[in-house]
Amino acid sequence: MTAWLLLVHGDDGFAIDQALRAFAEEVGAAERTEVMPGGSPDEGAIDRARLAAASVGMFGPHLAVLRQPVRAAGRSTTAGDRLLALVEGLPDGAALALADLRSSRDAARPPAMLKRLTEAVAARGGTVREANAPRAGELPAWIRGRAQQLGIAIEPRAAAVLAERIGGALRESDVERGEQTRIADSELGKLATYAGGRPIGAADVDALVADVRPASIFALTNALERREPAAAAAALDQALRAGEPVLRLMAVLQGRISDMLVARELSDARTDPTQLARRVAGGNANRARHLVEAAQRYSPTELESMLRGLFDADLAIKVDNNDESAALTAWLGEHLLGGRPTRSRA
Repeated sequence: MTAWLLLVHGDDGFAIDQALRAFAEEVGAAERTEVMPGGSPDEGAIDRARLAAASVGMFGPHLAVLRQPVRAAGRSTTAGDRLLALVEGLPDGAALALADLRSSRDAARPPAMLKRLTEAVAARGGTVREANAPRAGELPAWIRGRAQQLGIAIEPRAAAVLAERIGGALRESDVERGEQTRIADSELGKLATYAGGRPIGAADVDALVADVRPASIFALTNALERREPAAAAAALDQALRAGEPVLRLMAVLQGRISDMLVARELSDARTDPTQLARRVAGGNANRARHLVEAAQRYSPTELESMLRGLFDADLAIKVDNNDESAALTAWLGEHLLGGRPTRSRA
């Protein structure tokens, strides 16, 4: 007899839960205990998972699920060793699932402990699955595939509109995508009931699905760089509705405009590209070229005026107790929405 062991990790919470459900059915688990660490590290959570995995169900295997195992290990060598020992010493007949949900922002930077845990699970004969959320542009296909699984007919345009409402079209790397598939699955069920057997159309999505696109600070700064007023206004509105701190948004904007202004001045002075990259992009030549291109969409006077405007808005908030959101929105209206684009220089 061997142990049942699963490690599922990624930034797609819905896919992780689906994998756990399938694993429980596979092992025929009659009982299930979930353990969530309360802090990091949390050796107690690891010990509770060990006890739960070692217990025997009355009518079948007892499945122990340890959520966020990497968080339970933390940066503690002792906790990390204890987590690996949990996997390596799992008794025959036991059933253990490790479910690690990461932020989308960290999806490309898996922690070292996850690699060690993956190797330990594989060495023990367990299964390792990645559960990564669809990236930009991939959600419509996921929606169509999920609809097919559920026996729901949906028009391609409707799938695209649904994905857009959820945030599937956003390309910024700071967008959290962990709940997008869960929302899409829920909306599919609601839309299918509304459609009553006919294919779901774009008009159905318009009527029933609210715009829940996640906020992205990068969407705001990228729109600023591209000089796209409508996109900047939409990104700012989304960020404010999501509760992003206004002073943080202002600090990010100030930093980006300052970099653009310096890049513009150095470019106009025909500074050596290597030196320019060191000054504005930490030596990253591609990023420096991007900043120069963005800066050329504005005149130096405009960039300086935007910086002064942010300073005035910050002062009005802190000294005159002006409404934060109103101050930033007014700045955007004056300096971007009300400005006239200048021709980009070659």
